[in-house]
Amino acid sequence: MSNLAQLEYPTDLLSSAGGASDLNFNSVLIKRYIHEIIPSITTPGDDEQHGSSVVNDVTLLQALSRRIHYGKFVAESKYRDNPEKYQALVDANDDEGVMALLTNTEVEQKLLRRVRLKAANYGREPMDIFVNDERQEMGNDTTGTPKEVEAERRMVAVAAATAVMVALESWDRTRQNHSSKVDPRVIEGIYRDLLIPLTKDVEVVYLFRRCGKEPPKKYLGQLESSMHF
Repeated sequence: MSNLAQLEYPTDLLSSAGGASDLNFNSVLIKRYIHEIIPSITTPGDDEQHGSSVVNDVTLLQALSRRIHYGKFVAESKYRDNPEKYQALVDANDDEGVMALLTNTEVEQKLLRRVRLKAANYGREPMDIFVNDERQEMGNDTTGTPKEVEAERRMVAVAAATAVMVALESWDRTRQNHSSKVDPRVIEGIYRDLLIPLTKDVEVVYLFRRCGKEPPKKYLGQLESSMHF
């Protein structure tokens, strides 16, 4: 991935202090992609579709790289909201404190639920088509104030989402007769165990360098060990 040109952004979006804006976790990503993601979404063997596989690998790696490196922009935004607190934690070499301060568990859980729902509907008729159809019908047939109509539409959306979650729970229990092209739990696990933690590692390293210090060795060790895979 070192051969890919880096994206250019307006210079005022990130800080160049300590080389923070140049932070690059691609070497970590590609190692984990090869050793963790690929085995979890494929079966052993050779389908002889090498060209297509390489094209898809590059597409996925670019998307994943963009996703985890957005952590730099998130970290900069969080720093600007509370610079004194982040500076104090970095000065104390408290990487766990930095991690705790930047973590929003509620947002992460919502993201995981959304990922799982999308994975469950991949390759099938999207559930939101049903919701939109129902909303359209209710919009045409329902009488009442705009607030009442919107309340009923929201009820339809909640009911549809609840039905999907119930179906997913049932699918987990039986693991039979499902039509999903991918296992939603696997995709959720990739986000939970790899993408979210890696994005947060990017944030921690960025914040340390942003505040004028190198991060603890466990973060730098990731970058060093990933250079040889």
